[in-house]
Amino acid sequence: MEESGKSVTKNVAILFIRQIFTWASTFVLLLFLPRYLGPENYGKYYLAQSLTMIFSVLIDFGGHYWITKEVSRDRERVGQIIVDALALRGMMWILSFIGINLYALMVGYDSETRMVVMIFGLGMIWSAGTGVISSCYQGFELLRYPAYSSVATSAFISIVGVIALIAGIGPIGFTVITVLGGLLSFGICALFINKMTTHLPRVNWKNSFSQLKHGIPYFLNTVFGTIYYRVDAIMLSLLTPKIVMGWYGASYRFFDALMFVPSILSMAVFPAMSRLWGEENSVVKSFQKSIDFLFLIGVPISIGMFTFSKEIIEIFYGLSAYEPSVLLLKIFSCGMLIVYIDIMLGTTLLATDNQFRVSMISLAAIFINVGLNYFLIPVTQNAFGNGSIGSALATLITELFVMILMLKLLPKSILENSSIKVQLKILASGLIMAGFLWLFNRIGIYWIIQIILSSGVYLGTIILLKVIDEKDIQLLKAIIPAKFFTPKQ
Repeated sequence: MEESGKSVTKNVAILFIRQIFTWASTFVLLLFLPRYLGPENYGKYYLAQSLTMIFSVLIDFGGHYWITKEVSRDRERVGQIIVDALALRGMMWILSFIGINLYALMVGYDSETRMVVMIFGLGMIWSAGTGVISSCYQGFELLRYPAYSSVATSAFISIVGVIALIAGIGPIGFTVITVLGGLLSFGICALFINKMTTHLPRVNWKNSFSQLKHGIPYFLNTVFGTIYYRVDAIMLSLLTPKIVMGWYGASYRFFDALMFVPSILSMAVFPAMSRLWGEENSVVKSFQKSIDFLFLIGVPISIGMFTFSKEIIEIFYGLSAYEPSVLLLKIFSCGMLIVYIDIMLGTTLLATDNQFRVSMISLAAIFINVGLNYFLIPVTQNAFGNGSIGSALATLITELFVMILMLKLLPKSILENSSIKVQLKILASGLIMAGFLWLFNRIGIYWIIQIILSSGVYLGTIILLKVIDEKDIQLLKAIIPAKFFTPKQ
């Protein structure tokens, strides 16, 4: 368990360093993209991107989880797994490319939107290849190589994208830049394959179709999860004016960017949990530490996003065009921690071979989310002129529903041996932080100073309540070079 803990912690550290660079690139892009495209064109880009994510699920066909699990448990087969998976995804891409373009045509999207959808569709082929190779790296717990790819891609899209936006490029041109960034990502991931294997055999079509069979439970979970997570964008595009889609896309994009915390932890923990499944005590400890960590990071992020939603929208999008996004961001902030927990619960259930049950929860969530959107979008559009308020509320309620069901499915051994003591201490620290923010706001302190002061309050309370124990500190020391702890002579 100790070696696994070091591996997980090291990979989390690598991914956080990656995220610093990719986040910086993303935020630079957010300063330009919505402003230069405008709400309607930004809505087209966001809609096409959401559609691409849904159809990409068909190409992957649950392979991400299956490949990571198989490689983590039998690393000698990685070469065969790679070529078989790439062959399978080539066939699935043809079906997805046809499907996404037919959908765009049948629902009557305008010509520009259809072109954006088509370009994104072309890029799905190398995004699928990147996914296969990254899953193998994840199985080897070598996450630094996908990190290189992600940093380079984010930098390329941000730098080239900003220059192009300033030059007056539209949604079609920016989509081309995004897709080329995906090609760069595939190239970098492929460059380091020899770190896992030096031999790539011929495709074994029998194994490829076997992957298809084994991937069905994961595919169902992924497709249902992606649909319930993204269906709001499609329903908004059909039930509201284009500008509403732009407001929603702006707030959702920022909310989605903050999902890096559970995503990083999930990537690092999943292969370790899969490998350790059967060692009950190790899995329980991994789950406990993961939930504690998500609370530690998620609580202040949620409070900060709710408190400073107006300032966030003003900086990244501009209040003149995106003021309705402020309320949406506040609603999303209320569900932030719930989504964090849902992602970790889903990861744990998949690692412990409960993939079919997780897929059934995701299927139920589709009906809940679609039903809520169908009711709430027209209600809030008529009442407030902003149907995306209904979509944001539907997202929050659906995620709460998912969390309750996943907790019921979690193996009893994990729940019975887990403790909420640390989480209660973190929530108490968050309440104290929120109280000080309210006080600072009443006094009239500048908002950036409020963030600095309240962060200090939160950190101080965390230390005072002893949320981080000696074992956590020792684990951090184990992955940081000794020279940082050795006094200079």
